[in-house]
Amino acid sequence: MDVDQLKSAIEACLRQFWDGHSLAVDGASESVDGLIDPLDSLTAVDALIELEKIVGMELPEGSVIRRGGYDSKGQFIEDLTKRVLRYVVGQAK
Repeated sequence: MDVDQLKSAIEACLRQFWDGHSLAVDGASESVDGLIDPLDSLTAVDALIELEKIVGMELPEGSVIRRGGYDSKGQFIEDLTKRVLRYVVGQAK
């Protein structure tokens, strides 16, 4: 699988993961929901299970998961895809 195919597969996996695991945050509410990220870093670690199947290697959570969680679906997909690809390409050298 080339890097572009790998990137597409990772993004599709993360999109599906976000849809199933993120917290719905209502911006109009004045509850505690506004104080937390829609997807915390501990939950994001669970996405690595499927990503490891895609990339064919173990991914170190400390190197690929953003500390503090993710504020949006776009941020989650973009940041985690970039970090996973950087790690995988670095291991291939």
